[in-house]
Amino acid sequence: MSTNIEFITKFTEILGDDFFLSDMIHQEELFEKQDAIAKLLCEYANEGSSIANQMVNLLPNTFRQEKI
Repeated sequence: MSTNIEFITKFTEILGDDFFLSDMIHQEELFEKQDAIAKLLCEYANEGSSIANQMVNLLPNTFRQEKI
């Protein structure tokens, strides 16, 4: 199982410093970051990461969970 530290590290790498330091991110770069973060959240939530699961729970308009 993946650790929360691994998840946070990958999440932060996707965002990058430019996300916080720039007042404008080009649309294509923003879409790439959104897509990568969504995939990361799904992957880690499916693997049981408590942080990823909590984020998915807090974003019900973005993610749908299916109980198995």
